[in-house]
Amino acid sequence: MPGRDVAAKRYAQAVFALAREDGAFDRWRADLQALRVLAADPTVGAFLLSTKVPEERKFAALEQGLSGSHPHALNLAKLLVRKNRVGIIDQIADAFEELLNAERGLVIAQVTTAVPLTDAGRSSIDAAVRRATGAATVELREAVSRDILGGAVLQIGDHLVDGSVRTRLQNLRSSIAGSVR
Repeated sequence: MPGRDVAAKRYAQAVFALAREDGAFDRWRADLQALRVLAADPTVGAFLLSTKVPEERKFAALEQGLSGSHPHALNLAKLLVRKNRVGIIDQIADAFEELLNAERGLVIAQVTTAVPLTDAGRSSIDAAVRRATGAATVELREAVSRDILGGAVLQIGDHLVDGSVRTRLQNLRSSIAGSVR
């Protein structure tokens, strides 16, 4: 994810190491999601970020809101409050998910086409992504956008492969305009 806070990646790596040590990947995933949902609530988020609210009250709110979570997840939430880093919870959860997917040999690929993919097109993209990434499993997330005119745009993590007709036409237009000068 472009623009991800470096600290978020480090927190995610630390959480991932704990999850690996305990064999609790799915538990951590659920706890991070619960923390994400809690912090995303506008009232709770503002409360946790407020400099006027004593830390003890914030911790009590976290204990109540994350009552079913593992104690380590609660400790992470308290640490983020203490360090005033509540705003990176989404990024931590996303980075953890990416690490987990890599661990499990799963690649998520977003493909956008002008028309819905056929089964043959889906299989072709799936095979190409497997070859390019070495992934055991590919999860294709499909979207349709008439704006690309034809072809496809494929995004895997931070990597973007734009094979759309629209981009090809724009490149041709730029090339022609550059040669006329």
